[in-house]
Amino acid sequence: MIYKTSVYCLFFGLMCQLFYAQSEEQNTVMSKNYCTEIGRFDLLIDKDEVAGAYYLIHKKALGGVWGRLKDQVMTGRWHDADGKGDIVITFNQDFSFFTADYRSDDEPEKWYKDSWHGSLRPDTSASFDVKDKTYRCE
Repeated sequence: MIYKTSVYCLFFGLMCQLFYAQSEEQNTVMSKNYCTEIGRFDLLIDKDEVAGAYYLIHKKALGGVWGRLKDQVMTGRWHDADGKGDIVITFNQDFSFFTADYRSDDEPEKWYKDSWHGSLRPDTSASFDVKDKTYRCE
């Protein structure tokens, strides 16, 4: 329970920084809510900074990502109940879909390529199928 609270506090703090860091500039924050194979993924993008939280349905636990965005590619870190490591998330042009490659700090030489996918939620459904994958939104 302490782990879940710590992760939540960390990402809440990061998200607040993204919103309030440059109060005199025009608001450039994009908020995206994706459905993925493992559950919901909420993401904030402010210029080149990215922070997000996701829900691991199989563990009933939160996880998070943070990093830098260049064009449609975010390079950063992930941390959840399964561990932590590096992540590269590639978005399509309008940020409606992504695919991710990641590796764990426990096995830094082993990348999991094209192994996590997300799509913006199309309606109020709790899940939907695209190209033989089930995307979960809750």
